[in-house]
Amino acid sequence: MHQSLWSLSQKTSTYPPLSQHTKTDICIVGAGITGITLAYLLKDTPLTICLIDSDRVSSGTTAYTTAKVTAQHDLIYHELIHTFGHYDAKCYANAQLEALDFISQTIKQHRMDCEFERKFSAIYTQNAHDIPLFEKEYAAYQELGLKGRLVKTLDLPFPIECALILENQAQFNPVKYTTALLEEIQTYPNIRIYEQTAATDIKKKDGTLTVCTSLGYEIEAQKVVQTSHYPFYDDLSFLFAKMEAQTSYLMACEGVKNMPEGMYLSYGQPTRSIRTYQNYLLVGGEDHRTGTEKETKTRYEALTKFATQYFAPSNISYRWSTEDYDTVDRLPYIGQMKQGDQIFVATGFKKWGMTTSTVAALLLKDLILGQESPYASLFNPNRQHIALQIKNLIRYNAQTAWELVKGKLRAEEDLSQLTPGEAVVLKLDEGKYGVYMDEQGETWMVDLTCPHLGCELSFNHAERTWDCPCHGSRFDVTGTVVSGPAHSALKSTTNRIDPNLF
Repeated sequence: MHQSLWSLSQKTSTYPPLSQHTKTDICIVGAGITGITLAYLLKDTPLTICLIDSDRVSSGTTAYTTAKVTAQHDLIYHELIHTFGHYDAKCYANAQLEALDFISQTIKQHRMDCEFERKFSAIYTQNAHDIPLFEKEYAAYQELGLKGRLVKTLDLPFPIECALILENQAQFNPVKYTTALLEEIQTYPNIRIYEQTAATDIKKKDGTLTVCTSLGYEIEAQKVVQTSHYPFYDDLSFLFAKMEAQTSYLMACEGVKNMPEGMYLSYGQPTRSIRTYQNYLLVGGEDHRTGTEKETKTRYEALTKFATQYFAPSNISYRWSTEDYDTVDRLPYIGQMKQGDQIFVATGFKKWGMTTSTVAALLLKDLILGQESPYASLFNPNRQHIALQIKNLIRYNAQTAWELVKGKLRAEEDLSQLTPGEAVVLKLDEGKYGVYMDEQGETWMVDLTCPHLGCELSFNHAERTWDCPCHGSRFDVTGTVVSGPAHSALKSTTNRIDPNLF
């Protein structure tokens, strides 16, 4: 799987894996920007905090984002007013702007070197039919007090029909930011941080929660917070049925002569996301439901064609993909998984994880400390908006059911055509297996049944991962989990395929 510009630009501190049973007041599962920010917010409380991650800190979704820090989340505010009303739409906007201000103030307070820059954010269209939608969104900005403006031109090397600009937003390096946060909290005696410690289950007994880990050690806690991008423990909340995994792609280009000034997003498909970082131009988009695209290499090819046509870079230095979860009503799930329970969750950030992760940390801090928040009901994972949810619930799960059936019926491929860097599907008596050949000619064979809920995996040729089309789990070619909800590896073998099969 390709490494991102962010993950390669900063070396974070290393932390030990959990090596014994332990007790804590709060166990935070997932050391990305949400979990790290929450630990930072709780550092001065008398609570003991245990922050764990299945991999390295800041190595998951946080390291693969576009890192736009903005309250401009597509054309969403007119829809929010229409669906939820003025008050909830205002709460959503306020929550995002407060998160932006929190990030800005925290960086200033601790003099963090994370290339934080104030920029305008713009969403644009090249289709005249979209202009009425932009006018409605602009009216929503005015109603909610957002500082926006409609324009007919942008400093982009192609014509547009209309754009909506939101002033005074920001961009930064997310890994440098979370690394700086970790430096602020790692000396606090009430905070312990563990890497390479995957949470696999939660046991409940007598008001105490016990987090089971892949290492065999357990963490006894009063409260557990799942900030792991996708919750590893569902507890019959059925969040997996209310979210859809989307994969998108990014590139970092060098040698662009006329760098644009702001952050940009196209409306409609195919999506194009544009921002700058140092001497790089970042171009992203080409999103699709995870695991459903066979020729994923064409996604990078489309971005390359776009960048070459309009920006003529001298080199494409980095390319990577990321995964985001959309929810049935377009709002994230932040809060208690069940009413009155002590298990909390933050997930479904769509593509706006930088501000929404901070919204989540601020809200979770209030809920843990028993403080009131105007945003609790809006983001409550147990909210009921049946009329709004039913359409997407049917669509998400009809697609999931189809992918489950399609995977079981998928035909075997020709193993004789296997070449380095590629994979094929092999049907054996005990089930279907994916066979990958690396550049040295070594072959890896993995069971293609996802250990989460039994869907059949598909090979992502661009990233060389096995992806689940049902709920978004991803595995590398050796069967190791790249991202959940699955938390156990695939059964795998290497170089044990009967040579006669070739």
